[in-house]
Amino acid sequence: MLRRGTTRDPLPALRQGAMSPRLRGTAVVLLAVGCLLAASTPRAAPPPSTPPAPGTSAIESSPVDEAYESRLRELEEKVVNLKEKVFRSKTRLMLLKERLLNDVIAEARVVVRHKNDMGSAFKPLSAIYYLDGERIWFADASSRVLESAPELEVFNQNLAPGNHVLSVEMVYRGDSSLFAYLKDYEFKLRASYTFFAAKGKITAVRAIGYQRGDFTWDLRERPSISFDTNQTSYTASEAEKALEGQAPPAPPGPPAAPAPAGEAP
Repeated sequence: MLRRGTTRDPLPALRQGAMSPRLRGTAVVLLAVGCLLAASTPRAAPPPSTPPAPGTSAIESSPVDEAYESRLRELEEKVVNLKEKVFRSKTRLMLLKERLLNDVIAEARVVVRHKNDMGSAFKPLSAIYYLDGERIWFADASSRVLESAPELEVFNQNLAPGNHVLSVEMVYRGDSSLFAYLKDYEFKLRASYTFFAAKGKITAVRAIGYQRGDFTWDLRERPSISFDTNQTSYTASEAEKALEGQAPPAPPGPPAAPAPAGEAP
C-alpha cells in the first residue's frame, strides 16, 4: 500500500514483471503520452534585451563633437535668416522701382533745347529761357557756353501734363567783316511758344535763332526765333534713366519751320 505524498516509479515494476498484462499496457500508454507532452511543451524565451533610448547611440559622443554640431546648427540658422532678409530686400526694391517707374511715365517729360543757326554774321551775346513764367536757364558771352556748341540742352524734367508756355530772349551782335556796319547793331529777340505736354510722352521743344528771308533781305531785319516740337513715347531704358536722374536723349526733331518772332507777354 502506498503512502500519501509518495510516487512510485512504474519502470522497475515493468522491468520486474510484477504488474498484470492489462496494467502493464496501461502504464506503457501513459508513459508514451507523458513523453509526447514533454516534447511538445515550448521552452520559455529568454527575456528581450532593452533597446537604447531614442537620441542615444551605443557609442557615446564626446563633448567636442556636441559643441561642433551645436555651432554648426547656429551657423545654418544664421545663413537661412540672412537669405530671407536679402530676398525681402530685393522684393521691396523691385516694388519701389516699379512704383517710381509708373510715376515717371505717368507724368510728362519736357526737354527744351537751344540752337544757334544764325551764322557767322551774328555773334550770340546772351540767352534767357522762361517756362511758365519762371526762369530755367541763362547764359552769356562771358561763359562761352553759347559758342561752345551749335545746340544745347537747357531743360529736362517732368511736368504736369497740359499746356505750357516757353518764353525766350536772345541777344546777338553783328559780326561780319563783309558788312562792317553790322558791328554797331545789337539785336534783342523775344518770342513765346505754347506747347502741349502729353501724359506718358517726352515732349522736345527747340528754340532756334535763325535768319529769316533770303539774301535780298536787309541783314538788320533777318534775325528771328522759331520753334519746333516733337513727341515720343517712353521706352524702358529711357524710363530707367529718368528714374536714375539721367536725362533721356532728346528725340531728333524735323527741320525747323521758320516762324515770325513774337513779343513775350
